[in-house]
Amino acid sequence: MGANKVRNLKTQSGILLIECLLSILIFSVGILGLVGLRALSTQNSANSEQRTMAADLANDIVAQMWLRNTSLPSDPNLSGDIVTWQNRVIASGLPNATGTVILANGVTTVTVTWKAPSKGGTVSANQFQTTLVIS
Repeated sequence: MGANKVRNLKTQSGILLIECLLSILIFSVGILGLVGLRALSTQNSANSEQRTMAADLANDIVAQMWLRNTSLPSDPNLSGDIVTWQNRVIASGLPNATGTVILANGVTTVTVTWKAPSKGGTVSANQFQTTLVIS
């Protein structure tokens, strides 16, 4: 009986080491997954903040249009406000931001466009757009 015990121990030598290495591998994959999830969460949070900033900027010029009771970009009372607003969009902290106000078919469209520098040249820019009609 003693000889069988010695033979079983010899056939199992190194199994504990393999089990430890396998458990470390599984643990490492889990940690990498959590790190990736955290990075994605941070990126989504930044995108959400940028969308909120764009919406606030668009609402600023829409409020000016309601205040002036006109949505015509060519209106002399509003054209200065649009230029000031466009400068605020550029200085807002949104990366590569621009703002446009366009009148077409009686509907005014306010667009805030921005693109993060980390995005490649083939990726389209982010855009927030709102329309209004003041009669």
